[in-house]
Amino acid sequence: MGRKPNYKNEEFIKKVSARILEIAKEKDIVQDKIAELFHADDNRQIGRVLRGETNYGISELERFAKVLKVHPRELLDFEWE
Repeated sequence: MGRKPNYKNEEFIKKVSARILEIAKEKDIVQDKIAELFHADDNRQIGRVLRGETNYGISELERFAKVLKVHPRELLDFEWE
């Protein structure tokens, strides 16, 4: 019995990432500052998340909300079908 492939909805990931960037821009928080506040070991990983190139978990979503000082639901406030 083989492993199931990981589910990855690239369109949804890009929408969440775009929303994170939109909120960061509204708050004048640049990627380097997000990485610093996120306590990221690698700024490149934060960049991949912000460009919607990588799947990330609920815990990371919560961390972005804390860094941006918004309720997590604001990160999901976009048009979706």
